[in-house]
Amino acid sequence: MQLVSEKCVVSSQDFEFLAFSFAQMRSQGRHLCTEAITGNMDDDCKMLFLQRYDHHLEQLQESLVTV
Repeated sequence: MQLVSEKCVVSSQDFEFLAFSFAQMRSQGRHLCTEAITGNMDDDCKMLFLQRYDHHLEQLQESLVTV
């Protein structure tokens, strides 16, 4: 019997939703460990997620300053 490992396919829309959600939580003062969030991701997924997370966090912080 041959075992085939299934690789989870994640779309960029999934990363957008997750990155925005976590960035929003962080901007509200919640402590988040990005290493724990990305711990099971491969390098490419981790890089994509962190780029989008940083982007959303920066935008959320800028919107708080201008309000």
